[in-house]
Parts: sequence; C-alpha cells; structure tokens
Amino acid sequence: MIRRLTRLKDRLLGKRHALRKWRQQVSVSETTRLEAGFGVDFLATPENRLYVRVGERGMLNTRIVFESAQGKVIIGDRVYMGGGTIICRDQVTIGSDVTMAWGVSIYDHNSNALDWRARAKTVQHFYENYGKPGCYEAIDWTDVASAPIVIEDKAWIGFDAVILKGVRIGEGAVVGARAVVTRDVEPYTVVAGNPARTVKRLEKH
Repeated sequence: MIRRLTRLKDRLLGKRHALRKWRQQVSVSETTRLEAGFGVDFLATPENRLYVRVGERGMLNTRIVFESAQGKVIIGDRVYMGGGTIICRDQVTIGSDVTMAWGVSIYDHNSNALDWRARAKTVQHFYENYGKPGCYEAIDWTDVASAPIVIEDKAWIGFDAVILKGVRIGEGAVVGARAVVTRDVEPYTVVAGNPARTVKRLEKH
C-alpha cells in the first residue's frame, strides 16, 4: 500500500516537472493538485506567451489541448475538474468554485468547416502529413467558426456534458449529466437534455 501511494505521489509530482518546459506558456498555482489525467498538449508549436493560467487550491484531472497556436484557458480558484477535455482555439474561462464531473468536453470551435470539400481537404492533409513536423501548423482554420466559452463562479457541470462554442454558463448554474449545451445558461438554473433546456430554477443563497 505504501509503495502504491509513493508511486502515485511520484507520478503526480512528475506532472509539474513535465510542465517546466512550458513555463512561459502554463502557470499553475503551487496549491493546486494536478491529478494523473491532467495534461497540456500543444499540437502546433506554441507562441512565447501565456496559454493556461490556473488559480489556487484546485484539483485538475483534465486534458487541455491546443490544436493551433491560438487560444487561452483561464481557470479560477478552488476548481475541481474530473477526467475530461478542453479543446481550445479561442478562449475558455472558468470561474472560481466550479465543479466538473468526469468526462466533460469543452470545445470552443467547430473543429471542421461546414463545407464537406474543406473537410475532405483536411482529411487528405492528415493522411499525408500526420506525425510529421508542422502538420498542425499547416491546417487552414479560415472557415472553422470559433467563439469563447465562459463558465461563471459556482457552476456545477455533470458527467459527460458537452459545452460548445460561444456559450456562457451563469453563476451557480447546474448542467445535467450528458447534456449538450449549445446556448447560454442563466444563473442559478438547472439545464438538461440535448440540446440543454431549463428544467428548474434555484434560489441564490
């Protein structure tokens, strides 16, 4: 048991060591715990600027992915994020005292163009260049829509929920399990379903 706990501690400390090479791009408070599933992936060569800022006394088990040189992720204080993924090309802002269950997906862009010909061109590009240097730098994002996502303080996001581009989730709101959020959520409301709709209003304490 002691050996197992020691290996876990070493693995978690290794997360911080791995981030050192991105010290210009990633800033995480020393009081925040980085769990085994946490990681920051730059699929394209990052610029010399801050991409990720994380506040104090949080627990993060989430993968953050930048598919281009654009994007920024800001996470507040006392945030708990179970296993999930943030894919960012614009900006994702998460307030303080936010709780997210496992499997949450936050996606601030459309990933592909609406025109199938543009998608076919992207597939061909990956077929010829995936795994080679500069693969992601060469992607044309011109026709791929993106918009910032904001999750305000005290929100709770249920497991396997999906939050799409341009959405603002209000203070104290609750997003039900496996909901797909495509539009703004009012503060202190509960939303559920696909697409997510208001099912309850909460008192603000």
